[in-house]
Amino acid sequence: MKNQTDLFRGYVFSFIAIIGFGFTLIGVTLGAESFDTITMSLGRVVPAGILAFIALKAMKQPLFPPREAYPLILGSSAGIIIGFPLLSTLALQTVAAADAAVIGSLTPMVTAVVATLIGHQKPKFMFWVAAGLGAFAAMSLAYIKGGADFGGGTAWGYLAMGFAVLFASMGHISGSSLVAKYSSFTVLSWAVIISIPVQLPIAVANWVVNPITEWPTWSALLGFLYVSTFSLAIGNFMLNKGLFVIGLAKGAQLQLLKPIVTMILSIVILRVAVSPITWVVALVILVSVVWSQRFR
Repeated sequence: MKNQTDLFRGYVFSFIAIIGFGFTLIGVTLGAESFDTITMSLGRVVPAGILAFIALKAMKQPLFPPREAYPLILGSSAGIIIGFPLLSTLALQTVAAADAAVIGSLTPMVTAVVATLIGHQKPKFMFWVAAGLGAFAAMSLAYIKGGADFGGGTAWGYLAMGFAVLFASMGHISGSSLVAKYSSFTVLSWAVIISIPVQLPIAVANWVVNPITEWPTWSALLGFLYVSTFSLAIGNFMLNKGLFVIGLAKGAQLQLLKPIVTMILSIVILRVAVSPITWVVALVILVSVVWSQRFR
């Protein structure tokens, strides 16, 4: 039974992660000024791997997880370290960003469903009503923001984005399941470390075939480092900790706030104009999230 202090800490970790994830799209956009898609997806493992190595040494933890933890560490690594970044990046090659955002909006619902099926929790019926409302509102927000930029993508692109959602859910469920025994940052660092043999050879081969011939712009370098450290490692560590404390089903619903954070950041940083209906839908998302947190 979690006490109020633990719950408060869990929400703080989750909100910091969600706000930080709101900068990811901006970071990817900046990184694309100088880096290709392989670098921005699989190449992230270089800075993230260095950070994970330093963190494990500082915490006096082994570089590799114990044998009994490997199945869940592999699930976390395959899900949020390799699967989601790679599949979503590949999907965006043929699928409009607006379409990908609509599919991505289903991640919290998928996480809650999978967590329920494997026995983590059994939320009440009204939780599912709130979660369904939030998912519908989040998809509506993505649709409104996308305007006419919908459709036309290839079948494999949509399939890749669908699997990206499943991988993200699997990764968070696997990672948060280990937080009861190991620290969240240790779990995330292990997930990064064991992904290096998969990601680094592909990234290096890409750099050999498509070498970076010009020094990247400072904004591109900053964007790349941000998605490599916070979006890949620090943010997921905080979210896994929050999901463990709050509960997988309830905590996952907080991710519905990410498009609202991104929207606000776009207004402040990119000076994007937002219609009144967008604010209305954003309010519905906010209400659904608050509503979903009332149910066990």
